[in-house]
Amino acid sequence: MYCDFNIPCSAQADRSAIDKLKLILSRLTQLHEATVALNYTMESKIPKPIDEKIFDPSILNSKYPLKLYKRVTIDTINQQQITELRKQFDLIALRTNDYNVFHAACQSNQIDIISLHVDERLAFELNSVDIKNALEKNIYFEICYAPAIRDNQARAFTIQLAKQLFEYTQGQNLIISSEAEIVSEVRNPADVFYFAKSIGFPNDKAKFTVEKHCEQLLNSRLNVK
Repeated sequence: MYCDFNIPCSAQADRSAIDKLKLILSRLTQLHEATVALNYTMESKIPKPIDEKIFDPSILNSKYPLKLYKRVTIDTINQQQITELRKQFDLIALRTNDYNVFHAACQSNQIDIISLHVDERLAFELNSVDIKNALEKNIYFEICYAPAIRDNQARAFTIQLAKQLFEYTQGQNLIISSEAEIVSEVRNPADVFYFAKSIGFPNDKAKFTVEKHCEQLLNSRLNVK
């Protein structure tokens, strides 16, 4: 099973955006049995997930089975808001450039994934204490590769952060997602494996970033719900 837990999706997606999503999902299911999280970004109000029936495998001409989950990414921690989000979404992720929010997230029982900014330089330094606290809470860290395809500077930031995360986690609770906005940004599992290897991951932990760790995350979170 190949997992990608960050396929951007908008609650206000128009026909063009839906068609792009269909192409991405179709591509993923041509490669392998796929488990995908459609990622909504929290803005002024809680996003309403779109009807996933429009992504039926028969419509996508899928070669392999597809499992879809709903994810929302927030940029601050609000307990009441998170409680409401849990009713609609399978996974809750946080992405921030504010150290205080990051620090609080690493100690939270309510966050499933911490996804790091790679479009710009992180405004704070990662440290082993925060990472250790997050691992003890069974929080997963996410690195996304599509921004590195779009922009050379983002590529440098992606590699730098991935190396730091591997140093602090030794590969534990690390996942690699695409954050692909168009189908040409989707890479096959072998490409992701070799990307992880190029950063310094050993073979087993490179493979775990899109397989075992993702399965463990889903199992732990869905069993809690």
